[in-house]
Amino acid sequence: MIKSEISNISYDFVLDACGLRCPRPMLLTKQRISNMTNPGTLLVIATDPSFIVDCRVFVRQTGHILLQSWQEGEKYFFVLQHKSERLEGM
Repeated sequence: MIKSEISNISYDFVLDACGLRCPRPMLLTKQRISNMTNPGTLLVIATDPSFIVDCRVFVRQTGHILLQSWQEGEKYFFVLQHKSERLEGM
């Protein structure tokens, strides 16, 4: 597990979508989170401002959890938790 110095949230996987434009960051996020063999948390880093809305819609539609999001300069950071983690914790 990697621990972010800024967010204090640990994450298992990182997806760097910097420089990619819509719809690529969302497509890669969907692919990465669905291909997790050991569901956990995913840090997505993007530079496309439209990903902010796309990510919030994605978690609402899929049941995955947005644990935290923040911006540093022109980069946007999103920590997503796979929905199976929520079910196991209940």
